[in-house]
Amino acid sequence: MVGDDLSTRHRPGRILGLDLLRAVAAWLVLLSHVAFWTGAGAQGTLGGLAVRGELGVAVFFALSAFLLSAPFVRRGLGGAAHWSARRYLTRRAARILPAYLLALAAVVAVAAFLGGAAASGLDVPTVLVHLVIGQGWTGRTFQSFTQSWSLTTEVTFYVLLPLIAAAAAPLTRAPSPVQRARRMLLLCALVAVGGLALQTVSALVADPHWAGVLATSAAGHAAWFAIGTAVTVLVEADRAGIEVSSRPTLAVVRTSPGTLVLLALVLWVVASTPVAGPRGIDPSTASEALAAELLYGAVAACLLLAATSRGLTDALTSSPVARGLRWLGDISYAIFLWHVLVLQVVFAALDLRLFAAPFAPTLLLVTIVSMGLGHLSWVLLESPVLARAHRGTDAPAPQPAPRG
Repeated sequence: MVGDDLSTRHRPGRILGLDLLRAVAAWLVLLSHVAFWTGAGAQGTLGGLAVRGELGVAVFFALSAFLLSAPFVRRGLGGAAHWSARRYLTRRAARILPAYLLALAAVVAVAAFLGGAAASGLDVPTVLVHLVIGQGWTGRTFQSFTQSWSLTTEVTFYVLLPLIAAAAAPLTRAPSPVQRARRMLLLCALVAVGGLALQTVSALVADPHWAGVLATSAAGHAAWFAIGTAVTVLVEADRAGIEVSSRPTLAVVRTSPGTLVLLALVLWVVASTPVAGPRGIDPSTASEALAAELLYGAVAACLLLAATSRGLTDALTSSPVARGLRWLGDISYAIFLWHVLVLQVVFAALDLRLFAAPFAPTLLLVTIVSMGLGHLSWVLLESPVLARAHRGTDAPAPQPAPRG
């Protein structure tokens, strides 16, 4: 979704590193659900890594903040950035709703057809809640659409972002661009600390429903959104020639994607241990919830910094995989929407037992079918709708929004 709300005069073309990151995040979420359904997530080191693929949600949230906060950050640094509320909301709706409503219709139809546990949430209130993307607030969900809680969080972020940007603008004013950039980074750090505190508190709430609502809310995951915005500050400052820090560490980080990816892998391994809480549905302690939020956010930060590293997009654009990366970025949202439904249908069609199914073959099958459905969703629905939503504007070609 690079450029959805940005002017071509200030933003380069499609950032292929972000397409790759979208694809990785979508597959990580898919991996975590396959690991949970098959029971592999409870077994060994690889199972722990697989089930912690849920950290892909942190990547998606950071991506959203990175992309959508850019015009506000650019304006705060003293640059020009055209932003329209009508255009912003229209494009967000065009990006989210068509593919979401199609997937929701399929979820309801399959639930009615399969019956049993698949239809446990099949009633009018649950359908209505999903129509307004309120499942993250109510806890009502379908067995094959549990991942869609994050869309409630994401939509909340979409609505709040312009309001937060307006409120933060006076706090980041300063005589020089360097001071403004540093104030933005400080504000991001304060928001992140607040989000981490709220995430920790959520584990202490006695009522499981409200604990879950608090933990999965935009406020509860404020740290992940703050990370994405902080990276935007660094990237926009770099493009504007603003030296945020004279220390060489920042320059090394901005030019070392391989090291950042390696660090992300190490953090992923750490997150797969009990320090980040239980692997199943058992509640986490306050310290475990804090550790998971920190580790997932750190992985997201490393991967986002790697994807936006200097020269990476140029290298990817001239590589033979460029077209494939664009395609993967295009279909990533639909993969996120469809993969749990595909998993449910695969279990029903092959008569697999929950928590006792073969992991590797199931993972391969669900990945292939989800990619196929993602391609159809993009070609037949998402791309035409987005093209219409972007018609007649001065923005560059739209890219699919990150979803978690």
